[in-house]
Amino acid sequence: MGTWLHNPVQTAWARVAGSRPRPGRLLALLPLLVAGCDPPPLTPNGVIAAFGTQGMAQGAFVTPRAIAVGPDGAVYVADKTARIQRFSPQGEFETQWSMPERAAGKPVGVFVSPDQRVFVADTHYSRIMVYDRDGNKLARFGENGTGDGQFLLTTDVAMDADGYLYVSEYGGNDRITKWTPDYRFVCVLVAGEVAGRSLARPSALDIDAEQTLWVADSCNHRLLRFDLTGRLLAHFGEMGDGAGQMRFPYDVAATPDGELLVCEYANSRLQWFSPDGRSLRTWGVQGRELGQLWAPWGAAIGPEGNVYVIDTLNCRVQVIRP
Repeated sequence: MGTWLHNPVQTAWARVAGSRPRPGRLLALLPLLVAGCDPPPLTPNGVIAAFGTQGMAQGAFVTPRAIAVGPDGAVYVADKTARIQRFSPQGEFETQWSMPERAAGKPVGVFVSPDQRVFVADTHYSRIMVYDRDGNKLARFGENGTGDGQFLLTTDVAMDADGYLYVSEYGGNDRITKWTPDYRFVCVLVAGEVAGRSLARPSALDIDAEQTLWVADSCNHRLLRFDLTGRLLAHFGEMGDGAGQMRFPYDVAATPDGELLVCEYANSRLQWFSPDGRSLRTWGVQGRELGQLWAPWGAAIGPEGNVYVIDTLNCRVQVIRP
């Protein structure tokens, strides 16, 4: 297990309204945790740490909108400055890089492959950019359009066990396309009407341990499950704020134990589901305090099971242990 850093100045920020931690450093909520088998003690509502503040400096955020955790535990965050920042699992700033263009808009999706390639959905430039973990460009694929091998507004990337890639997009295409491991177009996997409703801004993808594809169909307030040929296996969800309901699910992640973690933008919460659609628990309410969220765009699961959630309008990442 990693060691959560302790900084008395930053810990004080958690108690004093209005002050902020220094950008790029971890806001520690706990005493020093030495390496061992016991999990850290939980603060009320399960928060074990948080990092980030508002601003342009290293380690600060301007409307963070995408998050991913690599196999080594490194945390990648994209924000509306059109940059990708990498943090250690403990929340310490490590490096950053900027997207090649930004005037038309900023990216909303990040995915890290098992070999630590960083795929960025460069949304408003109708493409996927591929980098190594230090931000060196490896490849790009896609171009603007509605035909085969083209995109409109890309949102996310997923990868199956054979290295094939799946890309979601909206803005008129509202579909999922499949690509070879070397970035060649294969097919349109899912498009049009699904279970009585047309896809409407599919915002996030994930592939679970059974090699099925989960789609957050955000403007339909539901989750969809497909096999890798595009056959619908399951769907559930409706608009609302009750258990089992959703309001704009902007992210989905399959957990190691087979559950689905959903980040709900408009409900300012996380919700866990069983694969058959039963709501298991929720976390978070709208607010500014630690343990609360304001319009979160994404959540990712670290190798140790910690959940990193983008607290978008609070310009920070909160870390919880479910």
